Amino acid sequence: MLSLLAVLLLASAETVSDMEIWNRGVAYYRTNDWANAMQTFRPLVYSKGYSIRAAEVLAKLEYEHGDQEEAAVMAQIALRANPKGERENHNFTLAVTGLEELRENRRIEAALNAAKGKPPGDILLAATKEVRELLAEAGTYRTNEAARAIALGDMLSARTDKLSDAWIPVRTAIVQSVTNENDAATILQRLDDARALTRSAARKLGNFEDAYPELAQTEDDFTAFLKLCILPPAALGEDLAAQSNACIQAETVNGRDWQQEALDYTRAFRMRFPEWARNYEQQAQSDTNLVAFTEEDQAKISALATELEKLQLGCVERESAPERGKALELVREIRELMPKNRQNGKSGQDGNSDQDCECTPPPEADEPNGEEQTEDKQQEPSEPEDRSEREIEALLKKAEERNEEHEAEKKAMMRKAGPSRTERDW
Repeated sequence: MLSLLAVLLLASAETVSDMEIWNRGVAYYRTNDWANAMQTFRPLVYSKGYSIRAAEVLAKLEYEHGDQEEAAVMAQIALRANPKGERENHNFTLAVTGLEELRENRRIEAALNAAKGKPPGDILLAATKEVRELLAEAGTYRTNEAARAIALGDMLSARTDKLSDAWIPVRTAIVQSVTNENDAATILQRLDDARALTRSAARKLGNFEDAYPELAQTEDDFTAFLKLCILPPAALGEDLAAQSNACIQAETVNGRDWQQEALDYTRAFRMRFPEWARNYEQQAQSDTNLVAFTEEDQAKISALATELEKLQLGCVERESAPERGKALELVREIRELMPKNRQNGKSGQDGNSDQDCECTPPPEADEPNGEEQTEDKQQEPSEPEDRSEREIEALLKKAEERNEEHEAEKKAMMRKAGPSRTERDW
């Protein structure tokens, strides 16, 4: 049973008319109290008598003092109420002008914030693993029953779109590290093209189209840049995986030659090892979790890496199982000589990350690229990862509400009219 106070409050609330709310909002507006004005006008957007006026005022206030995204929502509501209105069309056009650029800037800022403190090599290594999973799943998801295939397509699309943001911090790191203007222009164009291709793959997956070619090229792009930025400990891990696959003649993934991959990672290791070792030594002097890295061990690693590169080059040029096995043993020996973290026993990977992306123009996309694998075990093309049944069911429910055929375009960009007063369609 309601208390007397609750009854009085309800009765008081019912006596507040839309006109009184409007007048209260106008009073806030006239005193430049924009926050209270917006808060007061917002409930009137869905009233019968003040909907258009409230939406127009809110569009102006949000555009000038709030969020342009919300300004576009309010301008759209007013436009749908009067699609042919000159003022409404002008306001909507103004509200959405530059909105895509604003969204992109926010997305870039969010990606950079999320990547703070992460070396570009680490970002690229994680991205490469993800794109290989996507590549495996994209080749089979459309063979499912229609509703499930659409749900899987939506899931893969979202993952691929998120993956495209990995290019953002990598691009920023490269801009800061490349001094030659011609090289910088070449690399940055390649990076921009790679991100555009990744987003294109996401759109195709969402539209239930074949995105395998785009994902295959994206995998090549990520791997090519990974080889340019990878730190020595991670390079050894990729080297070990590729050499193991070469020894057992594992099935290729995305057309790569495992022995060439192993050679590429050995070269990446050799190129970056001296600077990495110097940086590690400096950090070890102040970090008790890092073990000492003697000059003797560094010299031995360098000598073994030189021997390994020559051996692997010979394996690329001629088939020799014994030489491939010897190369695998050398990779293991080098890895054992690398300094270990006192806490977890893993090879140290800290080493002035800001200096770990001295990039040169990457190889063309048709050059072979790397694949991670556990030691001495073939890396089979990964099967589609089992996702949460709850997540799948939610997507299936969404898919069941659609027509049998997926819409050719999921969203109409910048439409000025739509089926719902609250749905955004730009």
